[in-house]
Amino acid sequence: MSVRIFYAMNGYSFDYDRTVKDILKALATDETGVEADSVTAYFRTHTAPLAPEYEATIDLWLSRIDGSDRQSGPRPHETTDDEPNDCDRDARSEE
Repeated sequence: MSVRIFYAMNGYSFDYDRTVKDILKALATDETGVEADSVTAYFRTHTAPLAPEYEATIDLWLSRIDGSDRQSGPRPHETTDDEPNDCDRDARSEE
């Protein structure tokens, strides 16, 4: 469910089937045996733009998360010099 929400928040729907369970199991047991191209193809064939009727819901979720008035749909890649979750890289290197 969290993957579907992640996709929705980025303007896409992810309509997976039981194959995703096999992919995850293979990744968990021996990731070197998993062909990245086939997994990428699977995700592409099971991903579509989110239906317009969900746009208001996604906008509401996003506004509650970051306090802004963002629009739903594909998002430009956001970069920042700060680590997520207030993680301080310098503090870790001193340990």
